[in-house]
Amino acid sequence: MKKIIYFPAFVAIAALSALTCCKTTEANYRAAYEKAIENRDKNAVDSTIYGRFRQEMKQTVVVSGNDTVPIRVQHVAVTEGGGGIREYIRPYNIVVGEFKQVFNAKSLRERLVNGGYPRAFVVNTREPYYYVIIGGYDKIGEARAALDSLRLNPPVVMRDPLPFILQDPRVKR
Repeated sequence: MKKIIYFPAFVAIAALSALTCCKTTEANYRAAYEKAIENRDKNAVDSTIYGRFRQEMKQTVVVSGNDTVPIRVQHVAVTEGGGGIREYIRPYNIVVGEFKQVFNAKSLRERLVNGGYPRAFVVNTREPYYYVIIGGYDKIGEARAALDSLRLNPPVVMRDPLPFILQDPRVKR
């Protein structure tokens, strides 16, 4: 009889100690979080194909009057069904959206068209990565003025680094 009493008691004590010994603490969560942040900061651009795309994008500045204007340089093509034609791509293009999925880019484009931006269109990179362009300009001064105006009165919610000026190096200035 005594063997039967001791066995359930032993199992209960073992189960209780197993539950309390493996408990995750706030310190463990904090350490894991800090390690993830450290790794993210070291590799600010992820190692996916989109990370490679972002690393390849050139950033430069163009002088406009007494000011310098930051621009991003990337080869792009008009996305099929994205509302644009090759001639819409100008030397300086204002980007208001960037997406990994073409559906999302086209959806934003439709909202912009319905919101009073009839020339909004979608372009893509080779990866593909999709940009929604609200307008193109031949002169950097015009693009800078449009960008400043857009920042004061954005048509949609935008997070950094949006909006920005995109230049396709194949388009003649």
